[in-house]
Order: sequence, then structure tokens, then C-alpha cells
Amino acid sequence: MGNDAKAERVLADAVEYLCRNAGELRDLLGPAWDAPFAVVRDTAPAEPAWRDALRALHEAVEAAGVPGGIGLRATLGVGAWPAGPPARSVGRICPTGRCARVDLPEKGPAEGPDPLCALTGGPLRPVD
Repeated sequence: MGNDAKAERVLADAVEYLCRNAGELRDLLGPAWDAPFAVVRDTAPAEPAWRDALRALHEAVEAAGVPGGIGLRATLGVGAWPAGPPARSVGRICPTGRCARVDLPEKGPAEGPDPLCALTGGPLRPVD
């Protein structure tokens, strides 16, 4: 499942939650419910207004005290995206990937002979 498919599933789950709990959410949000819900109900999901309205409902539900709002993540919709992937470790790992041993150097690249993997007996592969 690609990232777009995952995002579409999260959005579909949020709309399903809205529909299933419409009465309670309408009572909880009061007048803040009407305009965004009408946009979500009447606009095509591909439209930016639809996503903006869904995000507005999510934030209103969260502000009303429901932890997690309607289930949207911070990266869905308009806003800042998270930074790139985390940095990779620098050190040595099992050459076969069969064990989870990682040998991290104290400072900089390791000096001397390659340490051996306890499982395979082979030298650990450098990663930087």
C-alpha cells in the first residue's frame, strides 16, 4: 500500500468516524460543526476545501477535549511536513542481516581489525 493509499484510508476512516458520531459531535461542537461538515458532506474529496474542512473539524473536536480528534495525523493536510528520514547509524553490522548486533564506535570510524559477528563468525560490515 503506497503513501497515497494510506492517506486515503486515514481520511476515509475520519469521515466514517464523523458520520458514525455525527449527533454527539454536533452537540459537542455546536455552531462550529455546521459549516465544515456541510463542506465535507457536499464537496468532492479531491478538492482542497474538503481536506481543509476535514482538518477544521479534526482541530475543533480536539479542542473540545477528544484526544486525537477524528484521527488525522499532523502530516495530513496543509501544514509543515516532518523532516527527512532519521540519520543512519555509523558503525558495523552483521554482513548477513541475520542478527541484530550493531557495533557503534565511540568516536569516528573504528580502527583496527573488523570485529566478528557472534552468530556467523564473519567480520561485521562497516556502515556510515
